[in-house]
Amino acid sequence: MKSVIKLFSLCFAIFLISSTAFAQNRPTQSTFGLTASIQGNQTNLQVPIWLNDNVTIAPVFGINHQQNNFTSINLGVAPRFYQDVGSDFATYLGARGIIQRTSPEVGAEDSDFLLGATGGGEYFLGEHFSLGVEVQLNFLINDNGNDRFGTGAAVMGTYYF
Repeated sequence: MKSVIKLFSLCFAIFLISSTAFAQNRPTQSTFGLTASIQGNQTNLQVPIWLNDNVTIAPVFGINHQQNNFTSINLGVAPRFYQDVGSDFATYLGARGIIQRTSPEVGAEDSDFLLGATGGGEYFLGEHFSLGVEVQLNFLINDNGNDRFGTGAAVMGTYYF
């Protein structure tokens, strides 16, 4: 009888191990999260919302204040279209639109509009946490006529609720 209980326990343990090995770590549909991205000297927060299995839309916001210099506020949106969603890793293409309002301590206020194309990958460590890397191709439209074209990269960490 003891050998039957040991055999049953061993089979049950193998079943539990194999069922968790095949479980997808990607958050379930309609899940939202909070993403912190670090890009050079700029940090923005995003709130990714899964619309379906392959599409997220993320409101973007950030603030940057340098004492006796300026205060800058970022507001925007960043949709992502996931191309390959595996059990732990997903690649995506996306877009970005951000309005940046800068209020300097001296001088006139400035408004910039950033349009960008993005692409990257996200590794889901679990159902509630992921790490990602994103490359960006940005076009900055400035009030002063100093429009700029450039590239960027960001490292992100997301916690899904």
